[in-house]
Amino acid sequence: MTVTGARELVAKMNRMPQAVRERVEDAILQSAGIVLEDMKRLTPRDPVNPGAHAQDGLTIAIVEGGLEARIGLPTRDLESDYFWFRFLDGGTKGGEVNYWRRKGDGTRTRHTMTVPSRPALRIRERALEGNIDEVRRLVAEAIQQGLREA
Repeated sequence: MTVTGARELVAKMNRMPQAVRERVEDAILQSAGIVLEDMKRLTPRDPVNPGAHAQDGLTIAIVEGGLEARIGLPTRDLESDYFWFRFLDGGTKGGEVNYWRRKGDGTRTRHTMTVPSRPALRIRERALEGNIDEVRRLVAEAIQQGLREA
């Protein structure tokens, strides 16, 4: 489903009976939890790194009044704090990378590091594709139950 298609569906769902809406909101939260757990399982941990790992930042943000879930790193702060998830998910071509680091006094220093070439793990895509049938089943079941209650 495209983003536009999802937004159109959410707009239509905003006009649904309250009993259906509540059931669908629960199904979306449950579905998001299933996808999130798979994302965490598929995200490797660096055994050498004693600090934070990419999977530590993965979470769910519910938006659109409960009818949309953003799974992974749903905020700018999380994207910044766990930026290396992007490289695990999308891969790297390798080579030298230049970046700036801000010191405590506000000045910036330029750094260079060599990044190894790594294949894309496609973590988000695989987690969603592996669970899409269950997500669809949960939402369809929620709609049916809500209609019976309405």
